[in-house]
Amino acid sequence: MENQINENRIENILDFHCPRFKELPNVPLYKDQVILYIENALRPINITSDEKLLTPTMLNNYVKQKVVSPPKNKRYNEKHLAYLIVVCILKQVYSLTEVCELIKIQIATCPIEEAYDYFCLELEKILKAVFTTRDFTEPSSAKKLTFEGEIVRSTIMAYANKLFIQNYLLEMAENQEEVTK
Repeated sequence: MENQINENRIENILDFHCPRFKELPNVPLYKDQVILYIENALRPINITSDEKLLTPTMLNNYVKQKVVSPPKNKRYNEKHLAYLIVVCILKQVYSLTEVCELIKIQIATCPIEEAYDYFCLELEKILKAVFTTRDFTEPSSAKKLTFEGEIVRSTIMAYANKLFIQNYLLEMAENQEEVTK
């Protein structure tokens, strides 16, 4: 299969590393620091790169809607960041209500640190499969196979495929623009 997406775009996606729980800043961050951290961490996999994944208004709404717990002394910790990273990735494909339900399903089966790290590992593996081999037979990295773990993988697969299609469409639009110049 001939690749029709710009190599630099693919390289940025394949080089993407989702910070594991222990890699998240362990000092509490203020709102503006959280936004900067999330935007920088997720830039390579932002489906619509011209739009912000997180703004102060969004963050306030997520707290009001109980998507994330309120900050302590106006500061956010690692758990907040883990939730926000998952939310910012998945909201590109799912409604906020669906994202919250998907998080609840996974958190009910294991501690947040483990659930988040599983999400990160599977995200990186699935991005590589979607953007290179198109081989989706690699087994789950979960220690114990569960239906909930497969829900996470399916959720990530939907996101990765949307990212793939958006990049393909962007490439086609840019090529069409070049032809009409």
